[in-house]
Amino acid sequence: MPHPMRAPRERRAHDRRSQRGRRPRHCPPSAVCRHRRSRPPTRPHARGGVTVPSTSSTDLNPSADTRTRQEPRCPEHPTTRNSLAPKAFSGFHDAYGAVLADLLEAPGHISTRGNAGPERLNVSFQLDNPAARLPMFAARRANIVFNLAEVLWFLGGRDDLAMMRYYAPRMSSYSVDGVTIAGAAYGTRMFRAGRGGRSSFDATLDLVRADPDTKRAVIPIFGAHEVGDAEHPDVSCTIAFQLFRRDEQLHGVCYMRANDAFQGLVSDVFSFTVIQELGARMLGLQLGTYTHHVGSMHIADHHLPKARAIVAEAEQAPPRWDVPTMPAGTTRDTVEEVCAQEAQLRANRVTHTVDSLHATGLPVYWQRLVALLEVHRQLVHQPEHRVDEELLEFLDPAHRWLMHRKWPTRITRPRAAGRDVA
Repeated sequence: MPHPMRAPRERRAHDRRSQRGRRPRHCPPSAVCRHRRSRPPTRPHARGGVTVPSTSSTDLNPSADTRTRQEPRCPEHPTTRNSLAPKAFSGFHDAYGAVLADLLEAPGHISTRGNAGPERLNVSFQLDNPAARLPMFAARRANIVFNLAEVLWFLGGRDDLAMMRYYAPRMSSYSVDGVTIAGAAYGTRMFRAGRGGRSSFDATLDLVRADPDTKRAVIPIFGAHEVGDAEHPDVSCTIAFQLFRRDEQLHGVCYMRANDAFQGLVSDVFSFTVIQELGARMLGLQLGTYTHHVGSMHIADHHLPKARAIVAEAEQAPPRWDVPTMPAGTTRDTVEEVCAQEAQLRANRVTHTVDSLHATGLPVYWQRLVALLEVHRQLVHQPEHRVDEELLEFLDPAHRWLMHRKWPTRITRPRAAGRDVA
């Protein structure tokens, strides 16, 4: 330590000598930083080529290992991830497998409202590419049509049971009056027009436009009135959805009070990443990361056998196709046209071929989503007929793969490189 009575010039020289060979306090654990003298043990990161320091196996719970030292950061590397950040995955497929694997080892077990199963508190993860929102597990048989219908239900600001019952009859159990759904109808809080004809989503985008660095772009979803109704069959699982504009990217953060890892998690990630991507397109920004925070991540005991099958399947490479992205120029008018097409198809008032889909004038991305709804219309209203093969060829291959897994006798497998994809 320099003597306090040394002359300023001598003191500065002593300080420079004492700092020689020491890295600054905020230097990251990376061989690319000139301040590092040694490289820490590394492992492949979930994002691919980047390597990061080895961490505890309980990465989905940032607070699980309090002994993990927070790596300091360097001014030259301001975006370095520290130990308190959620684990990042390239897409939802890998995140979903990790969540289920974590729950199978969860120490907690709860029983509430007749549903018993393992629970993990304070689970978080991040998706580097939110458009990769599909879990491509044969054992899961995700219902891509229901996921699409639900997000359109949200975007339309609806709360009617009739629309969702068409795609999932079990939704009737969430309704008290047999007409509406209360808690799960996030669209009424996010997209239903309020004073001045503007929705909460519109107001949030206005805020991001006016102040790119804002931290107030939050859409509240869980209502204070929901706390006092313990007997209601449907209370909002989502607390709030937040948007951040940083470096010309739009990042999304979803805060959940609870998530059923086997069922609700798949639907919620699908819906909120679509809403985030729509916001990015309407703002003219790139799609940033999506982060999912859950207070209680749980799974029902009767879903555990399927969860184990999914975790076992996660050891294998999933079928892969290019991830479709929402086209630039997508507006609320685009969404309203797709919602109108959905209503017509659900009522069996129109039918579509590939040619008639082209004639709608919608971008191909949205045409293919309407094609999903047309395929579902044929499944429901024409059970004795084969689904139009030309229409199946027009579907996004990943969507067709999921539909084949859901309806194997009616939907043929997609092809890739001249062969059937298992």
